[in-house]
Amino acid sequence: MLARRAAPVIAITLVAGLCWAVTPSADEILTRALSLHQAIQDYTATVSVSFDVPGLDIPNRTAKVYVKLPDKVHVESKGIVVLPRDALLFGNLAARIKEGARVVLAGSDDSNDPPVYCLKIIPKDQDDRVRALMWIEGDTWNIKTTELWNGPNLGLQINWHHTKIGDRYWMPSRLVCRIPGGVIGESEPGIITVTFSNYAINTGLSDEFFGQKGRR
Repeated sequence: MLARRAAPVIAITLVAGLCWAVTPSADEILTRALSLHQAIQDYTATVSVSFDVPGLDIPNRTAKVYVKLPDKVHVESKGIVVLPRDALLFGNLAARIKEGARVVLAGSDDSNDPPVYCLKIIPKDQDDRVRALMWIEGDTWNIKTTELWNGPNLGLQINWHHTKIGDRYWMPSRLVCRIPGGVIGESEPGIITVTFSNYAINTGLSDEFFGQKGRR
């Protein structure tokens, strides 16, 4: 009798395990990644930027960034500072989808715990040679790595690190941007590291604020 009762329980457990193991679709992964920042309207942060680019002598910089989602960015710095705009906009996923880009699941690494999913973002314009790849973590749904390709050539790779602000918002804490040789500087590849601190989220930055900054 005990064995008969145990069998349905085991079957239900196996089915539940199989359901959990099913790889989510590209749309499901995208929806979860976008949902992380739905409650964020704007933010400010201090960024420290360090350069390791052969052939270029660029001092480390500190800047303040003002961002209003989905697409407004302003940077204040005493000198020239290089920042990947898409990174400040959390990969700019929402804008890419609004422009009609197609997202497909290019692969997954289930050997990791949690698994990591690779999304390929294909522009609507077939003549546009720029493609984006995004690796998404399967537990937090944060971006782990992004790559921008122009045809067969890698233009930029960003490795993302995140922290939770106010026990609520997942925000970038550090970005390691790897630049292939010849893109800037000499033929050797370079690295730009961006570190974030002093976050202030949803302070009510207005559209007029960015307009005024742009006219200065």
